[in-house]
Amino acid sequence: METRQQQDLELWRKWKKTHSTKDLEILMDRLHPLLMREVNKWKGSVPVEALETEAKLLVVAALQDYNPSKGAAIGTHITSRLRKLSRSVYTQQNVVRLPENKQLMYNTYNIAHVNLTEKLGREPTILELRDETGWSKKHIAGLQTDYNRKQYTESDGIFGDTHKEDDNITYFYHSTLAPQDQKLFESITGFGGAKTLKNTELKRKFKMTQGQISHRKNKFVKDLKRIQRGEF
Repeated sequence: METRQQQDLELWRKWKKTHSTKDLEILMDRLHPLLMREVNKWKGSVPVEALETEAKLLVVAALQDYNPSKGAAIGTHITSRLRKLSRSVYTQQNVVRLPENKQLMYNTYNIAHVNLTEKLGREPTILELRDETGWSKKHIAGLQTDYNRKQYTESDGIFGDTHKEDDNITYFYHSTLAPQDQKLFESITGFGGAKTLKNTELKRKFKMTQGQISHRKNKFVKDLKRIQRGEF
């Protein structure tokens, strides 16, 4: 009799071969209990619906870059990726404090993003998000950049005041970063309207290993915290 891990792997291989919406839905349904187990760890902090939306994005991303040759089971790989839900908790808590119209925009963007990601089996483009939401490309790009930047900075509790955040990030970017690091920072956070890139895209664009990228991200966070404390 096949183990659950073997069954998971067969379903994953079938989806990777066909890239069909139906096969992805079957795989997502099977993984749903695992997804909800992680979501329930944070329920009460923010609405469960918002966390589940973020969790679905993380699971699809994990399925896309899963590599069975590395030895980890699919469930283990996904559980590891779902630890990033803690970042979503901080971001969603901040969203809840926004005016109702802003909350609605963020939530609408997230739902559209999840629906398209599940349907396409990949990250949707701005044009696809435009067709899904009916918003302009400029509006989506601005919202996407703002959301990604908040998720990156606020997940580490760097800033408490929005205006101070903007001032400190601008100072950090122009006064402390070398040109190559400026480009990396832009690609991670969307600063200045840049397109945010996934880790695989960052590694390819900057010819860096995952370890090197993680080191630079940690350095950015530490330096931003030092700026907040007035140590620069």
